[in-house]
Amino acid sequence: MARINFELNELQAFIAVADKSSFKAAAEALYLSQPALSRRIDRLEQALQVRLLERTTRSVRLTGEGVHFLQHAQAVVEELEAAMHGLGQRQQLRCGMLTIASIPSVAQQLLPEVLAAFARAHPQHRLRVLDENAQEVLACVLDGRADLGINFVGGEDPGIDFLPLLTERYLLVVRRDHPLASRSRVRLQELAGEKLVSVSPHSSNRLLLDHQLAALAERPQIYYEANHLSGVYGMVLAGMGPVIVPELSLTQAQRHMLVGIEISEPALSRTLGLIQRKGSHNSPQMRQLIDQLRRAFQQGQPQGVAE
Repeated sequence: MARINFELNELQAFIAVADKSSFKAAAEALYLSQPALSRRIDRLEQALQVRLLERTTRSVRLTGEGVHFLQHAQAVVEELEAAMHGLGQRQQLRCGMLTIASIPSVAQQLLPEVLAAFARAHPQHRLRVLDENAQEVLACVLDGRADLGINFVGGEDPGIDFLPLLTERYLLVVRRDHPLASRSRVRLQELAGEKLVSVSPHSSNRLLLDHQLAALAERPQIYYEANHLSGVYGMVLAGMGPVIVPELSLTQAQRHMLVGIEISEPALSRTLGLIQRKGSHNSPQMRQLIDQLRRAFQQGQPQGVAE
């Protein structure tokens, strides 16, 4: 491949002369002196090792090589201008857009209030929420699709900065007519023989639960599964069995029909936090959003925070 050793301003000078058929008019259009314009044309011809223009005291015209090269030069400059315009638009959109990846229940029940307050303070900013499972939230942050994540995994990833928000315990949730509904506390071993409802094995919550159950000599069995907590709670409400879930997943509306019982020996918990790519430089607006999220968790326990 031949080495390109001329500059964009030399191409622009050649195109201007070809368009105006005059060095004087081209120099005026480019805000250059005629000698400066001539030097650019000379450098371009030297780099190409061909004569592009025939110049006399009265006229300027393209050589055959000049006619051929002009088409390509115009196409190159137009492509570069289009690319620069596109990059400018992307950067403009990016500067005005904040993307948050979040486990679904946070996106549904905590984020809207925080984002509404942020939107009132920054009406020029656009907001995007990617509500995904825990592993996908982590992936969105790592590959740059999201500026910020709300998650309970990622703290051990070397590419992630993890800012803890709260630690929540897991509860055994049963229907109010279940034999254990009157208990305030239950040991995990006492659930041996129970048919549990659970989220799918692909869930990070399920992985934690399976790890704890595997350590028991006698353990409950997971009989019924759903991909999302909405389906799991539907099974529990139908009387199919109890479920072990993060405490904040049990909403006030559900507490009228369901009971949450503390699990002891062993106690199960998870830490929910904000995740970002390590070394991220936050804009003032992002720092403000992070502060608002921290206050939202500190000032009141949000309802429905779970995968």
